[in-house]
Amino acid sequence: MKRDAVRKYSLSYPITTVNWNGERVTRMPDETFLPVCRILKELGVDRLMITGYVTVEEADFDMMAETARLGALLDSMGMRPAQHHGLSATYAPRGKDQSPVVERLIRAVRYTANLNSPVLVIHPGHYYDPESWGRVSNTEMFERESAALGREEVIGTMAENLHAAGEEARKLGVKIALENVDRFEAAGNAAILPELVRRTDSPAVGFCLDSGHAHCCGEKSVTEWISLMEGRLFTTHFHDNRGPRAQAATPAKWISPSGIDEHLPPGFGTIPWIDVIQSLWSAGFSGPVNFESGAWPGMEPEEGFSAAIRFWRCCETLAEKKLS
Repeated sequence: MKRDAVRKYSLSYPITTVNWNGERVTRMPDETFLPVCRILKELGVDRLMITGYVTVEEADFDMMAETARLGALLDSMGMRPAQHHGLSATYAPRGKDQSPVVERLIRAVRYTANLNSPVLVIHPGHYYDPESWGRVSNTEMFERESAALGREEVIGTMAENLHAAGEEARKLGVKIALENVDRFEAAGNAAILPELVRRTDSPAVGFCLDSGHAHCCGEKSVTEWISLMEGRLFTTHFHDNRGPRAQAATPAKWISPSGIDEHLPPGFGTIPWIDVIQSLWSAGFSGPVNFESGAWPGMEPEEGFSAAIRFWRCCETLAEKKLS
């Protein structure tokens, strides 16, 4: 799509429909999130970010039935998810059967289709192994496997599993977007993630751009990530932070998101949003823009969402003026 074809993006904000109680994923009552849906609809936002129908943790309800119910409920309100942010493993450690990984990826794709969402977002470096899950981190397991087998073989296994899931996604009209997690988790940095998407060799598998991860701990800026993802950028996680402070500036290979991945609404950190918007136009990204942040803080929800939307529209206007 030409840059001139997109000036004002459709917008999407998250709602919370499930919770983690420390043991299982649980349902949130409809009345906890429907008021937010109604506020957003009144403000002209009819897209939502749905999170948490996962295949790595147990639930106290039937996720297949619940995603179908929720999808129908939102559809009856004239609202649809812009994305479903799930969690699903992309590989099993050496010597383990890969078929449970593919089965779970396909299940996550089906949850996404039930929700009427066009995109499933997952982190790329999660592993499946009931024997070590919870005792070995995803990053540690990726490093172990890479040391034993070579990084190319590990990425190849991940790519094969994602390709199989991508075939099911194509049938259901869903895309799988792998999120840049940069130095927070394995397999999601600028050296590995583009290679993984390329080797997956599926038009249904591409990228989700997380602005906050890039800005506070990435080796590439947000706009540089957009260039890397061009043509395969399916969706976004847009939120702000105050950049690469203390921890992120250390030479350590992996760092914790604690304290630096602030998930502020755009405008409260230091990301140059006008440049980001122009880069999205140049890359031909057609949207919607999905925020992984909520309303402006310290306000009632309607006022806070209205302020957040107005800020973004101002940035779009200034981006056009800067071009002209």
